[in-house]
Amino acid sequence: MTVAKRAAVPVGPARCSPVDVLSVTSADERVAFLRNNRALRKVGGGADAARHAMKKPVWFEIEVPRFARALALGAGLLCAATQGAVAAQPRSAPPAAAVQQGGVAVLIYHEVATDNRAEGDTAISLAHFSEQMELLADEGFVTVGVADLVRYMKGEIALPPKAVVLTFEDGWKSVLDATPVLERHRFKASFTIITGNGIGGDYLGWSDIEKLAANPRYEIVSHTVSHPWDASNNLVTWVQGANKEEGRRDALNELSESKRVLEQRLGRPTPFLAWPSGWFDDTLIGLAKQAGYTALLTTEDGLNQRGDDVLRIRRTFVDGTCDLSTFRRTVTTGRYFSCQKQARNTQ
Repeated sequence: MTVAKRAAVPVGPARCSPVDVLSVTSADERVAFLRNNRALRKVGGGADAARHAMKKPVWFEIEVPRFARALALGAGLLCAATQGAVAAQPRSAPPAAAVQQGGVAVLIYHEVATDNRAEGDTAISLAHFSEQMELLADEGFVTVGVADLVRYMKGEIALPPKAVVLTFEDGWKSVLDATPVLERHRFKASFTIITGNGIGGDYLGWSDIEKLAANPRYEIVSHTVSHPWDASNNLVTWVQGANKEEGRRDALNELSESKRVLEQRLGRPTPFLAWPSGWFDDTLIGLAKQAGYTALLTTEDGLNQRGDDVLRIRRTFVDGTCDLSTFRRTVTTGRYFSCQKQARNTQ
């Protein structure tokens, strides 16, 4: 069973008896599905296809007492004496030194749309994105970078109790419409870049990427040279195909050349890689290590905890059609929710 914590806002008389809402989901069916469909992730369907084929997990909520928040209001503040007379206290940011309890979600965004295109796993309207960032800020979530997450997973640092990582996939130029929202909240974010056919046009140009990299709150992550996405012609099929040696050589070039170009352009190390379409296998992990990467980002959902493998960092797609309540569940549990009438291809 997976348990992840989400704070609830006490109202009325409950102000003197704070509670937390625990989101609980049974993982048995989900784990069995992913185990039985491991081949799908390796040969073309990917983690994304496995996710869309899976039944939505069953959720329920329970409440348990929690007294630490009342204590945190400070000495001399007597809640019982002021119950019903004092307005609800605004939330303060969680202490930076606190240990992360349930794990850290890494969210995946793609295009941030200002037109009337359909929203889904790979597109969200700027208005809905802004609402989501407002929720994170209002409810005391703290954005951290991939580098912070990696150090936390290795046990080197602690993170705030409500830490979350924001990643923007593929380097779409539309993310420039999202950066003013990020700046307004002083949020950290990471941008994955395709260094070959993902530069210019609908994608960020090098001048855009260099400006993002110059911001101390932003990170640039490798996303290979050409982002092989075809179900029958991708990094996994290359290394598992009939000519494995040639496939390994081509895959290594995709990984190492992207890293080299980013480091040359930006003048700093690029230690992190996000797998195209989330497709990878053990051979590719070995090649990524050979290319010099120290942490790898997948598209398998879930929370990342201290001691987890930094070569298999979990990330979760954000469905742009979901309401804020569902978005909150995504952030606090790391689980993917599809709110579309028909699931979209996330390649």
